[in-house]
Amino acid sequence: MENLPAEIILYCCKFLEPHEIVTLQHVCRKFLLIARDDALWRQQCFEKSSFVERLRRRREILADDSFQEPRFQNLARALASGNGLDSGDSRLTEPRQVARDLKEQSNERIRILANWDPSYPDEKVRWYDEFIARHAPITTNWLQQPRNLESSQREHLEIRGMGLYTEPGDSESSLVVSPLDDGSVCLWSLVDPRGRKGSIIARSRPGILFSSEISQKQTQAPKLITPGVTECVSVDSIRKIAYIAVQNDLVEVDLQTLSSVGRETFPFAITALSEAKYPVPLTVGTNLALYLHDPRTRTSSGHLASDNDRLDSYAATFPSTKSTKSSSFRNLLNPEPSPVYAHLSETGPLSILHLPSSGNEWDGNGEIYVAGRFSSILNYDRRYFPKLRGTIHSGARLCSMTSLPYPFASMEKDLARRGELSIEQLWEAKTRPGKTLIACGEYNSKGSLEMYGLSPIPHLTTVSSDVKAGGLQNSVMKNRQTSSSSKLLSVSNHGTRIVISDGSGNLKWLERDGFTEARKWNIAHDSVEAPQGIFGTVGDSYMNSGSGDIVIKMSNTLQSGQSDRPVNEDNLLLWTGEKIGLLNFSSKPGFNSESFEEKAPRTQEEARIEREEQTYSQTMRQALEKNADEVRFMRGLGLGIRGSQS
Repeated sequence: MENLPAEIILYCCKFLEPHEIVTLQHVCRKFLLIARDDALWRQQCFEKSSFVERLRRRREILADDSFQEPRFQNLARALASGNGLDSGDSRLTEPRQVARDLKEQSNERIRILANWDPSYPDEKVRWYDEFIARHAPITTNWLQQPRNLESSQREHLEIRGMGLYTEPGDSESSLVVSPLDDGSVCLWSLVDPRGRKGSIIARSRPGILFSSEISQKQTQAPKLITPGVTECVSVDSIRKIAYIAVQNDLVEVDLQTLSSVGRETFPFAITALSEAKYPVPLTVGTNLALYLHDPRTRTSSGHLASDNDRLDSYAATFPSTKSTKSSSFRNLLNPEPSPVYAHLSETGPLSILHLPSSGNEWDGNGEIYVAGRFSSILNYDRRYFPKLRGTIHSGARLCSMTSLPYPFASMEKDLARRGELSIEQLWEAKTRPGKTLIACGEYNSKGSLEMYGLSPIPHLTTVSSDVKAGGLQNSVMKNRQTSSSSKLLSVSNHGTRIVISDGSGNLKWLERDGFTEARKWNIAHDSVEAPQGIFGTVGDSYMNSGSGDIVIKMSNTLQSGQSDRPVNEDNLLLWTGEKIGLLNFSSKPGFNSESFEEKAPRTQEEARIEREEQTYSQTMRQALEKNADEVRFMRGLGLGIRGSQS
């Protein structure tokens, strides 16, 4: 076998099932390299995708030539004779069709696969990892929960935010940075030195996030972070500094010494922070204004300007600062232009996204997108800040944003989802310049996933009629029907997929068209897959139960485009508002929050009783949830007839 050419071995692998290909990797190093071939696993991802399942369901319609359009005949034959596809429909395999040109069928299979392929020409994709992420079991590893060290009861402390630290030059984030209820900052390890993955490796003294000892005693724990703020932690990995928003204060914490090294006070409560990438200034969103925080702005002593100096600089921009206190407050609400801040006509920014003006993310230029409790996405150019450059109307209340460095065309995505584009059309759609802005939130109490195609900024001498303010193309997708029946809380890129979380504890992976579902999962009870109700609705039993955890923020632990990373390390970090979990694709969790607790040894009988109690509790919960499904389904049946008879 080892003397066979690699092409023959790879051809034989195409007839094996995925678990058989994985077993083949253990034979020798040569088979390991062959069985990890990208083209092989790309084909496996395609054959097991919901895209193919939908096309198979269309075969019944496309099978009969008398009711079939000529442009669909090649599609039907390709689905019938495709490599690895089901060909059990005898109507598609009649002798007159078998005798057709095999080359034409092969070209059609290539075209169908190209319509499904979510990757872009210059994107590095490891399709073996993609198959694992699409089909392997899911588990959540809960990080060690911090305790109150100053209390005799040592109760658990809630985690008030989440940020990731990545060592410069590395592809994998190594630390999680979070503020705690007692005003301290905690660090967890995401790597595995000496088996400490998921454990607390460092923690500051309590109260470093408070402005003074007096305020520390007077401030209650729930008021550490403003309620409803999820983007309250931003980590600058280059300077090893964490920015943490605490009410009106922006606190700088040195991650090497875990001490507060700077503080800036703003007139209003901070509601959102942008990503921190030195030397690009940090964008700080407050209830009524946006500010640029430049860490290079320091006094002659080398420290940040004091709180009084900062407040004086803000007050200097408002007229009549020598008037009474009430008059000064009215001046703060005055929408007059200011060279220091950008006034917001509506309150509540919740997400701030930085996009570079070119391929260089460190040029200091670029765009700022702001979304929140208002109907439009605001667009600013950092070079002309605080002047508003343009707006993108949404109509929804958005709470999370992310981006893709690739173009988005809604019409081409719709046609590709039905397998109707040619290879030339797909190539033209994927190679055009542009970026994609992805946002999620709530629209009329339902989830809203939105994607906007952003074109490059045209030259000053060029005027294009299809490019609006903010570089928005005539390409918008708003999925407000199938994304979620409850509010979407967070969105992130995960490989070649988009992952979203909702208010029911569900995580849903979608293809980059924003509609096609790749898989779904629920974290309510650490289940491997989202449970199905008696009527086949995934997650319905959890949706109205009011129990379990929800994910309000997600972060990818790996940077995109890294090819030298280990297999199956593209994990998601989840923050529920109280604790942090690491989602990975495995049959069993590597650790949980109880793994770090010191417990007294239990007898076999005590362990058996505990397992029985957990099994009984879970069984009763599922029974009650299924009963609730039945009640909701039967609710209202026949009431109209009774009403008419009465």
